[in-house]
Amino acid sequence: MNNPTYEVKIVGIKEDIKAFQQLAPELKKQLDKEIKSILRPILIEAQGNYPSTDEVHPSGWRKGGTRRFTGIGPLAPDQTRSFIAYDGSKAKAGLRTVTPKVKKGSFGFTGFYGIVQRDAGGAIFETAGRGSAQSRSRSKTSTSRNPNASRDFIQAVQKYHGVLPTAKRDGNDKGRALIRAFDNNKGRVFAQVRDALRKTISKTQNTLDSDKEV
Repeated sequence: MNNPTYEVKIVGIKEDIKAFQQLAPELKKQLDKEIKSILRPILIEAQGNYPSTDEVHPSGWRKGGTRRFTGIGPLAPDQTRSFIAYDGSKAKAGLRTVTPKVKKGSFGFTGFYGIVQRDAGGAIFETAGRGSAQSRSRSKTSTSRNPNASRDFIQAVQKYHGVLPTAKRDGNDKGRALIRAFDNNKGRVFAQVRDALRKTISKTQNTLDSDKEV
């Protein structure tokens, strides 16, 4: 896991967003701002779900805990240059709300409305232990002197921060911070996003009708 990230998306509205951008770009900007405001309570709650650096387990995973990593963790002990240490401040700061962007040279879109976790340590904390038993086993290419490093790391995370069910990739995956906050707020969020879309559709139609009358 060289550069792990995690994201929660709100999908199914791509065609509407493309239409807003083409027909009423200023209204699209207003919609972006409104949806980011709708998502902000989730972001704040998710930030509160991340432990501080000195509270995370295993203790050897903490940034600055040791000069050379010799404990258990997501990478081998002799891979200290690329070892992904956990930093609570970076995990909180790694959360960002995102909006769809226009692709250069076209009317196509890239991205989505949602929240992403761009900090590697925060993303690992979110989902550690959610894979199958087979995925937790030592990889064939690992140079770790501890063949049980991955298992030991996950057991420590689960002991102190909760066990997650195995991911099924069916939209019901669970997490410890961002997904947990989203699950607590998704009913409100979906209702408010639908309302924002309806208002923007109405405003866009009014703008088009007004242009026809000129």
